[in-house]
Amino acid sequence: MTFELTELLTDEILFAMEDQNSVLMMDAKEGLLVLEDDVGGEADRYYELPEWSSEDGYNLMEEFTNNLYAPRVHDELKRVLVSGRGVFRNFKNVLKNYPETEKKWHLFKDAKMRERVCEWYNELRESWGLEKLFLTDDSVESTEELVLNDFEFQEFNLARDANEIEIGTENAVQELKTQFSEDLGSAIACMWKQLSSYSTTTSKSGFVCRSLAGEFAGCILLDFCPQETKKAVVITDFFVVQEYRGLGIGEQLLAKALSFCKKRGIRHIIICNTFIPQFMESLLFQKGFFKIGSGYAVDLNEE
Repeated sequence: MTFELTELLTDEILFAMEDQNSVLMMDAKEGLLVLEDDVGGEADRYYELPEWSSEDGYNLMEEFTNNLYAPRVHDELKRVLVSGRGVFRNFKNVLKNYPETEKKWHLFKDAKMRERVCEWYNELRESWGLEKLFLTDDSVESTEELVLNDFEFQEFNLARDANEIEIGTENAVQELKTQFSEDLGSAIACMWKQLSSYSTTTSKSGFVCRSLAGEFAGCILLDFCPQETKKAVVITDFFVVQEYRGLGIGEQLLAKALSFCKKRGIRHIIICNTFIPQFMESLLFQKGFFKIGSGYAVDLNEE
């Protein structure tokens, strides 16, 4: 006996999968969930729901944490996962201190569990002699919506933004110093700061990101290189504040910078003499940048 997997039914199945107090089954005839104890004699009418154990939940938390690029919350969640006691409760407690990451977690968890439900339903459809349904991954789109709905992106304004960017730059420099051994960390931080000082702040353009509460979250700034050409720019400042990393803010800032330059007839954007994390490198390649020496560049005329 077949049934249609509606959005409402999917939500009910998701809730039932995490319910540790009762066992529910799918009643195909009525199109609803019923207690296992109430199941009647028609064998082809009832279906077991997708399996979801505490181990599945733990693995999901581990996957989310491993792909989280906000160092502070990443480290706190890692400690929770290896603590051995109260893992689920403590995981939630940590996320409460990072509202934006908590939202991303719920989007990630919901997308993964819906994927499990869709796989289960497609297995049933195959057993009924029907074609599989096409599955779409909404997690990326949902994360992008989170960024666009919960953050504001504005063009750089010297009077409004200079002080916060200076503080953010200094914090990023201190972070680089602690990531590596003393001498290496200081050297990388020095190179990073020198690039920020390539030109005066008054000549820079770019974008700044803030939360809806007005908290500074990150920026991307550019300047012409050399000044007289007006056809090439160098990215002098590009960072996201620690607690807001992993939400897609960096990707949005980079996309806005690319669009900004293209509209103004700028051909090349260059990143040089700076430390590029591995996860950022994949984003640059995705946006059309190519490796040039020890830096990166993109030709906007070839997009």
